[in-house]
Amino acid sequence: MAKLLFLQNIDYEFLGPMYISAMVKKSDHECRLTLGQTITDFQSELESLKPDIIGFSTMSGSHRWAVEMARTIKRDYGIPTILGGAHPTFFPQVIEETGVDMILRGEGEESVLELLNRIDARQSLTDIPNIWFKNGTVYKNDLRSLRFNLDDYPFPDRSLYDSLNGKLDRSVRNVITSRGCPWHCSFCFEDTMREIYEGKGKYVRIRTIDKVIEECIELKSSTEVRVIYFADDVFGMSKKWLYEFLPRYKHEVGLPFICLVRADIVASDRDYAFRLAEGGCQSVFFGVESGNEELRNRILVKQLSDKHIKEAAKNLHESGIPFRTYNIVALPGERLDDAFSTVELNIAIKTDYPWCSVFFPFPGTALTRHAIDQGFLDKDFDPEKLTKSFFTESKLITNDIHQLENLQKFFQTAVLLPWTFSIIKKLIKLPPNIFFIIWFGLVYFYVYWKSERRSFWKTLFFAFKNYRHVLSKQ
Repeated sequence: MAKLLFLQNIDYEFLGPMYISAMVKKSDHECRLTLGQTITDFQSELESLKPDIIGFSTMSGSHRWAVEMARTIKRDYGIPTILGGAHPTFFPQVIEETGVDMILRGEGEESVLELLNRIDARQSLTDIPNIWFKNGTVYKNDLRSLRFNLDDYPFPDRSLYDSLNGKLDRSVRNVITSRGCPWHCSFCFEDTMREIYEGKGKYVRIRTIDKVIEECIELKSSTEVRVIYFADDVFGMSKKWLYEFLPRYKHEVGLPFICLVRADIVASDRDYAFRLAEGGCQSVFFGVESGNEELRNRILVKQLSDKHIKEAAKNLHESGIPFRTYNIVALPGERLDDAFSTVELNIAIKTDYPWCSVFFPFPGTALTRHAIDQGFLDKDFDPEKLTKSFFTESKLITNDIHQLENLQKFFQTAVLLPWTFSIIKKLIKLPPNIFFIIWFGLVYFYVYWKSERRSFWKTLFFAFKNYRHVLSKQ
């Protein structure tokens, strides 16, 4: 049978490769994943497994490592390579890079299975849905229809990351109960993904309660999981589903959980937060993005009022659930006072775990197109210029950009220690520097550790090994 080897340069469990691995192993293909940074790190596995194809799951910015590694693999071993994930989905031109033989756009389980089946049968690879294939000519294939019933997919293959044992706190494990998001936030890839899949079936799909419970029970019985992280774009978007799910989860699984929610859903029903708490929820995450309501709704299309945010925070505080907020500074058209209002709103709602990035112009998103149209990005803006981290610097052409970049470094400090905000307003007038980045890294680690409820020492080890993915500009 065909053999697929994923290569990855960050010590983290991603659901995408695990779902693909489970799908292809069900048909008796072999799938492994190896972690490392250089070709030397992968040499042993490459020579022992002799894979038929090398896979990379990539985001914009971090994709450059995958492209360079694909080039090296192709040169030294002659093994075909395929890039999947967000970057090739929205920037398929990456197939033109030397060493990249194929890209996978959109959801990948069925297409990768078909690819391995054809490799095994020595059949043509030029017309597989979701896959662009390069062989002198680039064959650009359309997307297959979305699978409506997510229960058809096998549970993620969590053994794929067993090499992380002892290196990473694996007591917190990701589970999804749905795919897709019905909202239209301009900064998010989901809205563009929905456009790509137009006419290809229902985009938002929710798994049955029985299957989610079964996966969680299996996870609990076969791993050291202590907390489940429901990594949906929005967990519990259907209250009917959620209110039936929570008591069953509490009774049959009984593990604490973390989830992402929307403030307007939490605000719409005071009972929502209390039911989450009763079901075992130990913290939630939700997006604020901007403290300027007009910017949040007109430019970011968040469809979320200040009233929603404040009411959600009130309900969560009363239910005893701490929360993390997601925020962005250096947005297209944002003034320094707008960014200050984002800090002030987080202080007002007493955010437990503030999180903030600079605006990252992901290719293909509506907000990136808006930034280019309005002159905040160059007309010939090249995604290849993106840094690997959205915590370092902005690519926007706008006033006060260095102060906005500096504010991001002190955002968490200002929210957690409001008395420092007046000092921070003066500090950010200094040129960006390494000391600001180091301070941000320390506070970011603290907030991440507290909000994720992971082991301190394993999280510290993870931070030292992977800090470049957060703090590096390259």
